[in-house]
Amino acid sequence: MKFIHTSDWQLGMTRWFLELDGGEAQARFHESRLNAIDRIGELATSEGAEFIVVAGDVFDSNTLPDKVFLRALERIAKLPVPVYLLPGNHDALDASSIYRRSAFESLEDRGVYVIRDSEPISIRDGVELIGVPVRGKYSADDIVAEIATELEPADGIRVMVAHGQVEGFGADAGATIDLTSLEQAIDRGALHYVALGDSHSTSQLDHAGRVYFSGAHETTAYDDKERDSGNALVVDIAEDDPEKGSVTVASHRVGQWAFHAIDMDITGAEDLDEFFAELDGIEAKTDTAVKYSLQGTVTLSESTTFENRLEQYQQLFAALYRRESGSDLTVVPSEGDISNLNLTGYPLIAAEKLTVLSKGRTESGSPLSESETTAAADALRLLARLAGEKE
Repeated sequence: MKFIHTSDWQLGMTRWFLELDGGEAQARFHESRLNAIDRIGELATSEGAEFIVVAGDVFDSNTLPDKVFLRALERIAKLPVPVYLLPGNHDALDASSIYRRSAFESLEDRGVYVIRDSEPISIRDGVELIGVPVRGKYSADDIVAEIATELEPADGIRVMVAHGQVEGFGADAGATIDLTSLEQAIDRGALHYVALGDSHSTSQLDHAGRVYFSGAHETTAYDDKERDSGNALVVDIAEDDPEKGSVTVASHRVGQWAFHAIDMDITGAEDLDEFFAELDGIEAKTDTAVKYSLQGTVTLSESTTFENRLEQYQQLFAALYRRESGSDLTVVPSEGDISNLNLTGYPLIAAEKLTVLSKGRTESGSPLSESETTAAADALRLLARLAGEKE
């Protein structure tokens, strides 16, 4: 028995760094998230999957505009096999839930089912689902563990679909899911696989390979935190001996986007060349966002060359921007920097004064604050760029 385990589609998601330059990249990102649903359908067909489970956070929020919501729902309804949608923390089954909209009333006829409670759902003879829908942003109780503990051994194959974390992220995260309770339910034959959502990275959570986070179907965050997303899982459970039947889980890439974080120490032109070489190595630039954090010192001429090159690369990527925290690239003018600008008159006088101030002291030798020093360095860098543009 094969099925597709996916989660965290968060349809309607926006990212501020993709909304720059008129939102062209954001529009493509939104369409790619819908296209990934189509690829999940193609995967279900090619693998012979009987159904698809989406383990929570199908939608980014319960307040999506109808235009976004209905277009997403139309893609879901076109999937080639039945799909079971579990409310997660982003689209919780509360009083204002998106799943209470009238559009869902006729969707079961098109093979789209919302898991609204934890009553067993019969997929066919010998196969059932137990869902644990999220009913609010916060829960002090581990409902998943409570339900798993009460389950009797199954007559056939039983799959649990749930949404939540298995490790704490502070008091605001609410109760986490107790893995031990799930493993015990598996050991006594009450569960054969647990399809979890919430983490956007694909990961196996138990030694037996029966409890998984599928990860998001399309990238949602940078790879310094989200390390393996854009996948869907094909789960194959042997039916010949359900109590001890083997489970095989295969990860398949369905997403297209990448969010890449670069953190480098810079000591001169060679390190800056290495930074651009890393950008060159990224193949799908139009579907990649890059945030960078550079620490170190450069000369004024190196800084000017860097910024000019950076402008060109920014046209290639979906987004390319400096990370606000942890990025501290200091400009320290060298002896030849000012003369190389070929300035005369007041611009030359300004450059000379800014050079002194950028080193942390006034012309009389009094110390400057860090913010004053940074402002002087930024002004000098801008003056150098303007002088280069004039040439």
